[in-house]
Amino acid sequence: MSISLHGRLLMVRRQAIATLGACSLARAMGWAGKRRSGPWKSEEEEPMYARKKSHYLWILLGCLTLVGTGCTHVISEPLRQQAQPLVSFAELRANPEALKGRTVILGGEILQTSNLREGTRVEVLQRPLSDSETPRLTDTTGGRFMAFCTEYLDPAVYAPRRRITVAGQVLGSYTGKVGEVDYTYPLISCEETHLFPTASAELRRQAAYPWWYGDPYFYPWTVGPYPYAFWGPYWRYW
Repeated sequence: MSISLHGRLLMVRRQAIATLGACSLARAMGWAGKRRSGPWKSEEEEPMYARKKSHYLWILLGCLTLVGTGCTHVISEPLRQQAQPLVSFAELRANPEALKGRTVILGGEILQTSNLREGTRVEVLQRPLSDSETPRLTDTTGGRFMAFCTEYLDPAVYAPRRRITVAGQVLGSYTGKVGEVDYTYPLISCEETHLFPTASAELRRQAAYPWWYGDPYFYPWTVGPYPYAFWGPYWRYW
């Protein structure tokens, strides 16, 4: 199984777990409502129970909203619209001069970050992007490109092997060297950038936990009377 397919399966599993959790919460709400209905409940208690049921309903709606936002983009909507129709990296590399001024979204692994008087130049090994503009964990590449950012970027942060997504306009080409060989890079500007962990760190993180763990990592905690449980988020940051 390829790593890119594994990433898709993780996303599907996360949405399925969240959906099952929302269903469990709905069942718990229904059970609680039946338990509180009956001749023993006074008229004074009716508004209180109604408010509690309304509160649970809002929680359920919030959970369903989170389920629907499974694909979060790292590039803003205006730039994604400007990048339509999409330009493939193969087209860009073949003739970057002809595509000057076009907005593109590229990503990959940082190879080198060079600080210049005019700004910062970032050399990137291109990787295919996911639907959320995240560089895929794969060895597939179309070559290298350069991103020129007018601001200062610290090479210790924009370090080699970190993954990055860049959205910007095509500036043309840049001729440099790879070893002793001349190499022509597509050159783009930095309108927006987004950094990710290194590919090796991401793979270690995925391998360190059981298959049912995702982002966020889910563990069972109850929000209603036993045996109803809801799979709640347990966030990890590193």
